[in-house]
This record gives sequence, C-alpha cells and structure tokens, in this order.
Amino acid sequence: MSSIHPAVASVLNARNDATQQKVQIAVIAKGMDVQKQTGDAINAMLEQAKQVQSQISSGHLDVRV
Repeated sequence: MSSIHPAVASVLNARNDATQQKVQIAVIAKGMDVQKQTGDAINAMLEQAKQVQSQISSGHLDVRV
C-alpha cells in the first residue's frame, strides 16, 4: 500500500501525463522541422536543375565552383 494520499497521487499522475505530452509534442515538432528542411533542400536542388536545363537548352552552361 502506498503512503501517498490518492488525491496527491492523482495530481502527480496528471503532471506526469502533461510532461509526457509536452515531450511528445516537442519530438513531433522537431520531426516536422526536419521534414520542412528536407523539402526546402529538395526544392533548391530542383530549382538548380531547372536552371541548368535552361542554360543547356540555350547553348551554354554557367559553371560556378
């Protein structure tokens, strides 16, 4: 038998649940940030490919190092 009063135990459980929920939300938010960064990188690569294709079709290629 626990020496913690049931009302106190209930409050502690509620706080624990709230903390776990905050952690889960933070993890999901971080995952979404990573997905956005990945999408932005893919869009940048596609834009570069579009520019290269345009340059090749016009007869020249601007190579920057």
